[in-house]
Amino acid sequence: MIPFSKVTIQNAAELRPYLNAQPFRTCDYTLGAVFQWRAYFCSAYAIVADQLVMRATYPGEGEFFVYPVGSADVSAALDAIEAHTAETGTPLCFCAVPEEGMQVLRARYGERAKVTTHRDWADYLYNANDLIDFPGKKYHTQRNHLNRFYKDNPSAQFVPVTEETLPAARAFLDEYEHHVPLDKVIEAEEMLRAKELLADSLKLNQKAGYIDVSGTIVALSIGEVVADTLYCHVEKARVDYAGSYQAIVSMFARYAVEPDTLYINREDDSGEEQLRYSKMSYRPIRLIDKYWVSVD
Repeated sequence: MIPFSKVTIQNAAELRPYLNAQPFRTCDYTLGAVFQWRAYFCSAYAIVADQLVMRATYPGEGEFFVYPVGSADVSAALDAIEAHTAETGTPLCFCAVPEEGMQVLRARYGERAKVTTHRDWADYLYNANDLIDFPGKKYHTQRNHLNRFYKDNPSAQFVPVTEETLPAARAFLDEYEHHVPLDKVIEAEEMLRAKELLADSLKLNQKAGYIDVSGTIVALSIGEVVADTLYCHVEKARVDYAGSYQAIVSMFARYAVEPDTLYINREDDSGEEQLRYSKMSYRPIRLIDKYWVSVD
């Protein structure tokens, strides 16, 4: 059997070289996302044939494997996964597989592979410069909201999360639900995971920061850059400050992008209608589908 270990803050760094080598631009293959959702999915990992093999348990659905990543040939890792499922008697199923991986699995398993996808889990990909400046006619509405925020809050400034500012950032998330009630189970779950990621964000080398308005924090974001893409894992803003979401999108992008950052991945919408509307309003250049593959 594959000797899986739970993902913890003590071993998380071991995953980074493999995750940073992935070319898929989906959030599921970033250290921040893996760590953020590790408890919810009972995430575990192992290094097999110089490939990172991860396992996730979906509530009510059972055990799945994440498509292996690393610089070595994926075949040996897939061989090991097949042997593991045969020995343990568990189904051979893969979750959140990127399109490139799905093609490999289809070629390997042929008609035995049953492939499905779901719009709710597609990631939103944007041009990085678009979310910094909101240029042109297509961003007229977003730019107006941003200008309104600056006009109403002339003292607003972006503050990076450091050892000194981390307590204030954590307090913001603790108080957030008083301003934005979490009336759905998925919202409450996401908030819990956001707090866990923020608490260890510095140890995980995440980029994080918040907007301060005269001593009051009104928005916060956490993410990381992998290759040419900035991934935004957490994005929270107080809706009683008009334009605060446009402000944190723009300010965080300006702060976090690096010279060779081309894209920003703002992750999926989990099927939430209002969140979908919002993310579409920022004009994504692409929705990145993910696939679930079960092998008979």
